[in-house]
Amino acid sequence: MKNLITANKPIVAALLLDTTDQFILEAAVFLANKLQAPLHLVHAVRPLFSYVGAGDIVVNPYSGYESRFTDAEEGEARSKLDAHRNSLRDLNGLSVTTDIVRDFPAEAILNYAQEKDASLIVCGVRSPGEEHKSFLSGLSTGFTLAADAEVPVLLVPLSRTIPLGQSLRILVADNLEGEGERALDAGLWLANALHAAQLTHVHVQNTTYSEIDKMIDSVREGMLMGQIPSDPLLNRDYYMERVRDQTREELQRRVSRLDSEALNNTVYEPVVAFGHPAEAVHAEVLRSASQLMIFGRHHLIRRKTMSLGRIPYHAMVEDGIATLVVPDAELLTERSNGIEAGVS
Repeated sequence: MKNLITANKPIVAALLLDTTDQFILEAAVFLANKLQAPLHLVHAVRPLFSYVGAGDIVVNPYSGYESRFTDAEEGEARSKLDAHRNSLRDLNGLSVTTDIVRDFPAEAILNYAQEKDASLIVCGVRSPGEEHKSFLSGLSTGFTLAADAEVPVLLVPLSRTIPLGQSLRILVADNLEGEGERALDAGLWLANALHAAQLTHVHVQNTTYSEIDKMIDSVREGMLMGQIPSDPLLNRDYYMERVRDQTREELQRRVSRLDSEALNNTVYEPVVAFGHPAEAVHAEVLRSASQLMIFGRHHLIRRKTMSLGRIPYHAMVEDGIATLVVPDAELLTERSNGIEAGVS
């Protein structure tokens, strides 16, 4: 599939240049080593004061000090980036470069990743109470990257180390549509490239027990009227088990269609759950002890806006799991068509 993670293509790590960089670096370095990919460490600094304002003209009485402030800010950032690069010199074969970009964080990182032809962006995500501590941080920046990037974005909680190299367990959330298939494709490829111990393939039937009971009552009424063949075994548990069996078969068919051989020694586990998608996926993350969760961009309700009600946010931040958000095919098709139209 187009624009998914590939070996040897650059990985961009968006750093905050504070104590949380270690969590982003650990994930980015692990993936760069495994995928034999060059690693670009980048930090975004605020735009110049003169360009920040609500109107067309901004009066800044301190504009004369901009260049002095800019030089000092960029010099400090450069020093910290160089320290990170020097700390990675002992990792044989790892190509590391550093860059500073001046723009609003999300735009800066998106443009930089496109310029470098990156196949993955790694960035941090904080809990809501910690958003204010850094400019390039928090839900808005991380989820904006996930919403707009043309490549997968790995969101790393800035609270703990995620042991990706220790018996890696991957969870893929699949909605049984195109978006879920792209997430599954990425999960299969990574399971192979990273020698994952387990791949948990999850689909959630977004329905409650009360909704199931109403459906069963309707089916029974049809049976009494002779419209549906009678089934004396029909009850909630029986219905749910039949749905699970049929959905597991579909999950396995999707894996076989993509590339079932890619799993190699990875243990494959199809799981069908019922209930609210975010809560059900959160429960599966805990049960499977996964360190990496993958889902498609269909969890977005509006462009540039992430709905925390439809993603397993607690698993991402509170339980400390890295989350890979895979871009949807529609956005890529739109941009591809736009480029072709511009060329013609």
